Amino acid sequence: MSTYSCFSLAAGLAAFLAGSCAVSFAQTNLASANSTTSVTAGGHNDKATMVRHLDAIFNAPKWRSGRWGVMVQDLGTSEILYQRDADKSFMPASNLKLYTTSAAYVTLGKDFQYETPIYASGNIDADGTLHGNLVVVGSGDPSISGRYQKEHPTTGTLAEWTAAVKAAGIKAVDGAVIGDDDVFDDSPVAGSWQLDYLQEWYAAESTGLAINDNCWDALVIPAASAGAPATIESLYPTPYTHFIDHVMTEANGDPIPGPDSDEDPVNMTREPDTNDITLSGTVTAGSKPIALWGSVHNGTLWSVTLFNNELARQGIKVSQGAKDIDDLPRNEAAALKANRGKLVHVHKSPPLSKILAFLLKPSQNFYADMLLKTLGAHYKGIGSFRRGRDVVKDYLTSAGVDAGSLSMVDGSGLSRQDLVEPRMTLAILRNLSERPDFAEYENALPIMGVDGTLRSRMKNTPAQGNVRAKTGTINRVRSLSGYLTTISGRHLAFVMMGNEYEPATSQATRAQDEAVMEMLWYSGK
Repeated sequence: MSTYSCFSLAAGLAAFLAGSCAVSFAQTNLASANSTTSVTAGGHNDKATMVRHLDAIFNAPKWRSGRWGVMVQDLGTSEILYQRDADKSFMPASNLKLYTTSAAYVTLGKDFQYETPIYASGNIDADGTLHGNLVVVGSGDPSISGRYQKEHPTTGTLAEWTAAVKAAGIKAVDGAVIGDDDVFDDSPVAGSWQLDYLQEWYAAESTGLAINDNCWDALVIPAASAGAPATIESLYPTPYTHFIDHVMTEANGDPIPGPDSDEDPVNMTREPDTNDITLSGTVTAGSKPIALWGSVHNGTLWSVTLFNNELARQGIKVSQGAKDIDDLPRNEAAALKANRGKLVHVHKSPPLSKILAFLLKPSQNFYADMLLKTLGAHYKGIGSFRRGRDVVKDYLTSAGVDAGSLSMVDGSGLSRQDLVEPRMTLAILRNLSERPDFAEYENALPIMGVDGTLRSRMKNTPAQGNVRAKTGTINRVRSLSGYLTTISGRHLAFVMMGNEYEPATSQATRAQDEAVMEMLWYSGK
């Protein structure tokens, strides 16, 4: 068993007690007014008591139309402390990312890095003109973006690439900037995703070459006075994206949601298979700009368009602009692959251990889908969702997990056709915890009350800083699975998946938080 990194248990408990909260769980801010669960002072929640309290939470009448799959294991003794429909299939939502990332962590390794080379295919004459093309060969790297790496902004990466082109003596290109994305197949989204997802950042296309998460970014800037249209300012201005501005400024426009809201203050739509983006709504005169982002169509062409724009900005003219290799005649594409030309630059990603934090903490679907296809490319020779799933199944089988019932159509859990069993998820958590490099994977998970998708949950309770887990949410699905250390120092792995319930998802979240508290007070007796 590996040594666990130290959760901030003492800090969490101190914060809990400093708030003058009684130890009785029914008196904490997590319990509902009619809660039937309570915990004795000092945290002496034996197994029978914990089981009784967990049953009370998940048997509540409000869940009669839905169902819960739950499993809890003491990692120190391997004892199963609680299970409920653990061998039934559930939609996991983003809990599926545990499957994608664990398989990648174990097979590719924590130090794995993507490499994206840039080639000059052709001769460079004495005047510095490349008689040929610049070719960017995608490796499936999802991290060519500054969104989660403020020290490496997207614009900075494009500037580095352009500096490398200059250093190669290239002052002009009489061909094109070509994006080779053939490391992946040509199915950039899962066919079972809802159509209204496709315009959103969380449904960005997974393409072999991708920059800025295959997303546009823009600011909606309210006018100084009512009655005037707001201004749309693209952070990456290019004709590739066309913004249609229907946002008006009013004296009292639509309120801006808080940082944890799922609602956007401005409505956004993108027509399928286009990059025509309509923004509509009202904003308040003189208020702060509103940052928006959404997916683009054809991430490969988007990527080389951004590169081409930076080349032009720095004075390197590309006569034939940006092209996707899939749009070239077959013989031209084959020739480019057969003779890459001069290596100009290699962009290297952060190690996988850091990429997993970019993926797991904010629950970044795009990263997960790209990673699943990467597994397929590396181990099955085809960068597709299906081949990536095969690698995940191979990993589970090698870990002694029966994965025969696993249904995995993407890497992110966005599809409602993804189905897992809680027992499988717990087996993954247990398998990871036994690895000598477990700490780095554990550190990539959201921390309760601290960061990622758990940053606002269970603050000022013993759970704060002491639970690391992956959330999951789609319509009528709420999941939470991960690790915690009890007040008495026992290490537990847990899985909770709620499906097909009628109450608001906030009530499913509350039920999970109540269950986490019951586990925290488990004494091991």
